[in-house]
Amino acid sequence: MLFWLPTLAPAQALQLESCQTERIILQPWLQVYEDARGDYTLDEFLEASSAELGSMALLHLRPDLASAALWLRLEVSNASTADCSMWLFPGAPRARDMRLFQHQEGEWQQRLAGADWPLSSWDSPLRLPAFELQLPAGQTRTFILRMDNRPPVAMQPMLLSWDGLLSARVAESTADGVVFGLVGLLVVLSLAVGIIYHWPLLFAHATAVLLYVVFVGLRTGYGFVHLWPDAPELDRNLIILVRAAMGVAVLGYLRLLLQVRRLPLWCGRLVTGWQAVLVLYGLAQILWDGGVLSNMLSWAISGVSALIMLTMAWVGYRHRLPYNWFCYLLPVLLAVQVLIQAGFVLKWWELSPYEYSWYSISALPGALLLVYTLVSQVRVGRTREQQALLDIDQLKQTEKERLEHTVAVRTSQLRDALSAQNHLLARISHDLRTPMQGILDSARKIQGDGQEQEHARHIEQHARLQLELIDELLEFSRSELQHMELLIAPGYLFGFLREIEEIGHFLAQRNHNHFSCLFADDLPLLVNADFRRLRQVLVNLLANAGKFTRNGTIEFRVSRGIQGEEGQVSLDFSVADSGIGIPLEEMTRLTEPFHRASNAKQHEGTGLGLYIVRQMLERMDSRLLIARSAHGGSLFSFSLQLELAAEQELDTVMEESHLPCMNGESKRILVVDDADISREMLYELLSGYGYDVQACSSVDEALGWLAEGTPDLVLCDQYMPLFTGWVLLDWIRQYRPDLLVILHSASPPRPPEEYQHLAFDVCVLKPARTDRLLRLIGSTLSQVPDPAQEFDEPGQGERSQVTRTRCINEPISASPGYPCPDHR
Repeated sequence: MLFWLPTLAPAQALQLESCQTERIILQPWLQVYEDARGDYTLDEFLEASSAELGSMALLHLRPDLASAALWLRLEVSNASTADCSMWLFPGAPRARDMRLFQHQEGEWQQRLAGADWPLSSWDSPLRLPAFELQLPAGQTRTFILRMDNRPPVAMQPMLLSWDGLLSARVAESTADGVVFGLVGLLVVLSLAVGIIYHWPLLFAHATAVLLYVVFVGLRTGYGFVHLWPDAPELDRNLIILVRAAMGVAVLGYLRLLLQVRRLPLWCGRLVTGWQAVLVLYGLAQILWDGGVLSNMLSWAISGVSALIMLTMAWVGYRHRLPYNWFCYLLPVLLAVQVLIQAGFVLKWWELSPYEYSWYSISALPGALLLVYTLVSQVRVGRTREQQALLDIDQLKQTEKERLEHTVAVRTSQLRDALSAQNHLLARISHDLRTPMQGILDSARKIQGDGQEQEHARHIEQHARLQLELIDELLEFSRSELQHMELLIAPGYLFGFLREIEEIGHFLAQRNHNHFSCLFADDLPLLVNADFRRLRQVLVNLLANAGKFTRNGTIEFRVSRGIQGEEGQVSLDFSVADSGIGIPLEEMTRLTEPFHRASNAKQHEGTGLGLYIVRQMLERMDSRLLIARSAHGGSLFSFSLQLELAAEQELDTVMEESHLPCMNGESKRILVVDDADISREMLYELLSGYGYDVQACSSVDEALGWLAEGTPDLVLCDQYMPLFTGWVLLDWIRQYRPDLLVILHSASPPRPPEEYQHLAFDVCVLKPARTDRLLRLIGSTLSQVPDPAQEFDEPGQGERSQVTRTRCINEPISASPGYPCPDHR
């Protein structure tokens, strides 16, 4: 603080007219001398010239001299007729060192007051730093008051009567009690709420206000007067420590308020370092008795604290932290307070920043700020509580929905599992009926007498028993069926159609039907499809046609539909028969599970075939169409949108089935195929059985090899880049007419217009079984003499034309676009 006195007029003796005067402000009657070093004795002061003791304007203790003191000279003349007793009071109980010198009976007598002296040496029974002045009637007395305080304080010396001194004491004690009581209750409440609800901001603010209240209480002498009256050094040290702790607490509170932890790292380190500086400064004041350290340093430290907080607020603003007006108000108030103090120290203005008495009132602004913090924290806490309740309700609702969903999912999974089980039973049972029926038909056709006939009867008997068990499984599985997953993979379309053709031929023969098939000439060679599911669909349709048609016709067609997106193809499948047909009003219900047409009662069945077909086609994004055929029977058709595939995408091009006995030694085979996987698998297969294999990836490479080498057999693909297999076949027929050529292709032979006169010796569709391919190669080579005869070079030998037509899988080997050979 600052030691301040108002402006002084030329000093004269105070004329006391009446002993009943309650209060006199001593400003006009004081002579003041500033002891810059604070080491003057009474004798040195008395020897000072009158010029030095003249009236002085606004006086300061210089900030850089912490040990400075003031000497005040007062002359009082009792003009009344009675002796008077008055009290000299400096105006505030915070002065730590006061000495009153009174000239009486020819010598100067000294009396003491202030916290730097034990309370027992004080002159006042009210425990106030006041001196009793005895003023005899008609006499003039001279008093010299020396005042010193570290840190300095603002004062206004007064002359009070006993009643006036008592009133001042009561008024200040009352004000202190009210302020300390209200602020103490608020602080205790805030601390309790902050601890209970874990609000660190409120707890830090309450701690800072509590330390300030303790600091004010110590500065006003309550600790010294009531607790340690004989320990002035302890009182001074406690004031220094509490002040340092207060500074640390204020910075800690502002640290939380300004969210320094969310600022750059250097901000937190700066605040922490400055808190350490405050602690070290307080310890230094204790160790060096406070005299060595300048008052200016104290104000500088306060100014740096305010500057740091303003800097933190500015950095937070630049980082767009969610500050409210209160976050900016506190650093500004701290800076304004320091600025006012600095202006007074530097003599920028002549008003003291603090009143000379009732120092406890300075705790009220901090208490008001604490009230705002408490209210705002309660409001924020209430908002968070409401939000937490909403979140809890939301979590409960979410958990309830999750449990309901889990129950629904588990129920659905259980239902689906049961349905899948029933579906599996129903589908397997239905699929088992067809081969079992074939066993029955074969058993009926066994001719013979005696033992053979008995075996046939037993076969038929067990087969019928097996059919009964299958029907029981179907009865058990009459429930909603589960959708199956598709397994899409590339495959050879014509190889697949060849297999369906063979099955259709077998199914048609059961009731002596005429079976025919027609495949368009523009069908793709390879497609991506679930061939297993597609096979089930077509077999079910063909089985239905064979079951409900007797001595009639069944026609299976596959054609190319409307062109879709690039890289895709639309295939149209249809199965037509001349059977019993389907009533028009029942066509829409015929695909329901276990539903059969009214005119099919005399035929065996369960009503699951068309339902399985419909279910599988729905999984393939298709739909089964039912109509009347041109022959009066039924027409079942559907379309599939499939992606085109390449032979390089296949994992295998042959069905593994090894032949136990095969020796290809001394036989040389030329393999010509542009597909790496097909060429490599043929090379490994034939080499494994002892053949000498030469593999070529193009017709040009094969012709170059044939110009120098002589194979026993050529295994050739039909479609290759640049030149097709027909070009190679034409060259062989011209220059090596006896050389056998096997077509190993993904489609039946499709000779171009200029090669219609040519034909391969043997045709094999991909994918071929390895055992059948090996047998075919062996049987074909058996026609060639061993060792092989020498052929003339191209253009030298006699030209011969070979028109062999022996092909494997004869039905599908017909020219594309023409019906397959009929089967009866």
